[in-house]
Amino acid sequence: MAIALRLGICAGPERAPEVAGVYDYIELPTSALAPLEEDDAFAPRLRMLQALPLPVRALNVFVPREIKLVGEAVDQALVRRYVEKAIRRAGALGVECIVFGSGGARAVPEGFPRERAWEQLAEFLRLCAGFAQEYGILFAIEPLNRGECNILNTYLEGVQLARQVALPQVRVLADLYHFMHDGEPLEDIAQAPEWLCHVHVADSDRRHPGTGTYPLPELFALLRRIGYQGRVSVECRWGEDFAQEARQAAAFLRGLASRG
Repeated sequence: MAIALRLGICAGPERAPEVAGVYDYIELPTSALAPLEEDDAFAPRLRMLQALPLPVRALNVFVPREIKLVGEAVDQALVRRYVEKAIRRAGALGVECIVFGSGGARAVPEGFPRERAWEQLAEFLRLCAGFAQEYGILFAIEPLNRGECNILNTYLEGVQLARQVALPQVRVLADLYHFMHDGEPLEDIAQAPEWLCHVHVADSDRRHPGTGTYPLPELFALLRRIGYQGRVSVECRWGEDFAQEARQAAAFLRGLASRG
């Protein structure tokens, strides 16, 4: 059975006109919503984002490294203010999924108890879910490779945290780059497929799909097997001709998705 693919691209808003009609949505960095900026100052930018020729359906890099979520130095008032404003603006754009990677923000400080760090992340996701519920937004926990963060490194660890949070707004992302970087088996996804709500793809050396040896056909075969019908976003390094490479990546991935 072919995958009913909703294909997105991770890029800045200025790239949207170059790939409108090629991708189904754009996935912006959350910084594009300027969550620390006052609403009056942000209003013109919100109108610009709402008028993009490609709808904003996902956000990534949710929390900047300067806002700590783990450790003794967490400013709860700042975190709450940031989360509320970011989610409210995401709702105004029609965002469906927010990716929670944020390796710098969630990294466990040296000597800090890992169990407490885990609880802090669960508390943070409950806070996010509370605001996200109003807008029907899902939060996708993004496991990051061990070179980028020292906690939540595998898909199954993401599932463990999502189960502990136990709220329907919190699910898990699978990013092929991080799977390949740490040698995590793709079959881990099949152990808990019901938690998967978002996928990121790239190819070897984190270039665009179709240029390397990453097991993209195997990943799409797995997605087909588990009946996945969600979003897949290209998150990669682009070369000199963004528009052409983006089109090539989209054609390659749609070909994989159309296989029966």
